[in-house]
Amino acid sequence: MTLASAADNRAAPARGTGAVLIATAIAMLALFAFHPGGDAHGLAAVLKDEAAHRTQDAIVHGGFIAVLSIQSICYAIFSARPGLQRPAALAGLVFFAFGTAFLCGSLVVDGLVTPAVAARYADAPDKIEFARSLFVLMGALIGVLMPLGLAFQSAAVAAWGWALMAAGAARAAGISGVTLGVLLLLALGANVAIMNPVVLMIALAAMALWALIVGVALWRGNV
Repeated sequence: MTLASAADNRAAPARGTGAVLIATAIAMLALFAFHPGGDAHGLAAVLKDEAAHRTQDAIVHGGFIAVLSIQSICYAIFSARPGLQRPAALAGLVFFAFGTAFLCGSLVVDGLVTPAVAARYADAPDKIEFARSLFVLMGALIGVLMPLGLAFQSAAVAAWGWALMAAGAARAAGISGVTLGVLLLLALGANVAIMNPVVLMIALAAMALWALIVGVALWRGNV
């Protein structure tokens, strides 16, 4: 096997993985756009709204879970690339796996369990106080699982960025990863007390941006 053919064999899976990561970034933004508004006020109205959008919620949140599973495979391939077989790359993969686990828990509760509970109690006004207790519990779970998942994924981005810089490959992507990961960790830490959902949405969008950055780097053969 010649050096040229060996390089071609290494480039093929990298380009394919990059294309898939780019597709997942686009899918994440599309799912964002399809997410129900959720602008109802008062528990009774919230119950009816959640029940009415049960299918849409399942598609959006189930879609995010599918995207995260595909990204986990792509990032495992990315972390095993020659030159990235170092502790920082491994740390990035482990952090992303933990973050994905926490995020999937949040997505299941928010997009599948909550609408199912709402559908059960939307037409039962006599049990609205019991429904309120369940919603408080589910809200608390989401309020812990989602920020925790995004924090772990932000740490993963920073670790991968450091690995790229240390390897000397795709240095611009590495600097972007370290900067993005650290800024997200700071923003999420500052958001612990106020729990502004806008910060969480920005963090999710930043994960799509990172998938795009890594996807382009792999597609162009920079990693």
